Amino acid sequence: MNEVAVFQYENLDLATADFLRMKESNMREIVGKAYTNLGRELKEAQDVLAKNGYGCFQSWAESIGIKRNKVYDLIRRYETIIRISDEQTRELIEDLPVSLTYEIAKPSAESTKAKAQAKSEVLDGKIDTLKAYRERINELEAQAKQATEKAEQAESARQIAEEIYFIEKLSLNRTF
Repeated sequence: MNEVAVFQYENLDLATADFLRMKESNMREIVGKAYTNLGRELKEAQDVLAKNGYGCFQSWAESIGIKRNKVYDLIRRYETIIRISDEQTRELIEDLPVSLTYEIAKPSAESTKAKAQAKSEVLDGKIDTLKAYRERINELEAQAKQATEKAEQAESARQIAEEIYFIEKLSLNRTF
């Protein structure tokens, strides 16, 4: 997996660090909007080809150099963004790393409570990297597993206590 190196802004003077942060932000915005626009163009082409019954969308997309998985990543990303009514949230999503937006746009992004919660945290601006998103899912799944195990232990303890109660009750009834 490609992990991006963390740049040490603190090694620079404040003005230069701020300047570079602004450049980074600007470039993320440019890239985010470009990917959104690519998704829109692909979706529109897909819709027209489907409406006219041609069935050649995939071969057309591949002929212009876009692989099947990337085509559908871009379309799902675009559809996810246009479903968001809040403009500020849309901009936030477009500024996120593209790999993260692909991940939250997948149909499986809400397939579990943990994934749905992590996606919600991305949309709320609390998570801004794919690594943090995956870590949060793992954390939430571990918490859910722990809760399930505790509930199972409690149920088991309840059953044991109930069995002991009935055994003691039976023993008491026999002595009288």
